[in-house]
Amino acid sequence: MNGLSSALVVAPSKLATFCEAALSHFDALASLEQLARDNALATLPLIQSEDWEEFCATTRAAFGTRDYVVIRGLPACPDGAMLILAAHTIGSAFRTYRGGQIVKNFTMSPWTTELSHTTKEGEFHTDLNTEPVPPAITAMQCLHPDPGAPIFGVSRVARLTNLIEFLGQSKDDDTLNFLTRHTVTMLNDHSSSSWSGHVVEGDVIRYHPETLRAAMRRQGQMEPDTNQLMARVAKAALAVSDAFVLERGDILLLSNYRTLHYRGECSVAFRRFPSEFDSRSVFVLHMGKEMTD
Repeated sequence: MNGLSSALVVAPSKLATFCEAALSHFDALASLEQLARDNALATLPLIQSEDWEEFCATTRAAFGTRDYVVIRGLPACPDGAMLILAAHTIGSAFRTYRGGQIVKNFTMSPWTTELSHTTKEGEFHTDLNTEPVPPAITAMQCLHPDPGAPIFGVSRVARLTNLIEFLGQSKDDDTLNFLTRHTVTMLNDHSSSSWSGHVVEGDVIRYHPETLRAAMRRQGQMEPDTNQLMARVAKAALAVSDAFVLERGDILLLSNYRTLHYRGECSVAFRRFPSEFDSRSVFVLHMGKEMTD
């Protein structure tokens, strides 16, 4: 199940101890979000240490090989502060949301249809794909694993290069043309943002089946051919990706330009029906730039 192979980096226990100590000295999340907004994380003694520099080099090497990396062994802070430090190993220019917030928490619920919170199976996609310039990096940390793991809450990451190669070897010209030559429109139902263009431009992909469907709904026409092509993209992405489950504290860093990511159906364990239950909970943030050195 955990097909991580070279994408897994295990943080040294010494470094994990340093991180716990550094994050216990202040209001961690508020302080780190301010430093991130000011592009001043490098002023932290932890970031300047040799141990952290060595860890950064290892993480970037793994990321460069696979376009994503899973970090294991760092503390799972209840406020998500650790994710900011870990994400800084490969990216910069943190995206801010309402109130200057950088870290968001998504807890799965059986009572919502929101894509980021639903327990229903997700789809291979990129994040914020209707924005003029989507973020370069998506980062997430598992706070609470799915109670039904490893059957539920499965993650997958499909690299664009592997996807295109698979479609070429399969001689699936229609799906290749859909991704690289057809002009499509994607629409965010929750905002006024929309985008039109090729799904794949050069070595960058922006893609989400739901935003494609939203655009078709807005236009008043659901195109059977497009739905069939999206199903073929999903089949190819499954074929070129490995399933893995994020354990408590695991951090997933991925290129939002060169990969599609997926989360399978989730489960809940009711403590008291219907409102008290245990479910998968993750912290998420985005960054506009990828480290190049």
